[in-house]
Amino acid sequence: MRQTELNLSEEERSTIEAIRSKGVHQAREVNRAHVLSCLDRDIPESEIMAVLGIGRTAVWRARAAYLQGGVELAVFDV
Repeated sequence: MRQTELNLSEEERSTIEAIRSKGVHQAREVNRAHVLSCLDRDIPESEIMAVLGIGRTAVWRARAAYLQGGVELAVFDV
């Protein structure tokens, strides 16, 4: 299956990098930020799943949430 392209804006990249690198965030939020960052860099889903230790559904949900409502919806529990 072909991956849907994900292109983050510079502002979204900086938001995700801040979540990944500093502050206090829940583990699932950090994982979702990692997923979005990897998808933005066109890393295959199989590699993302192997490195992060998550399932395909988690990758799909993060992508779908981003496409539906941006970084806030994709990363944080609303």
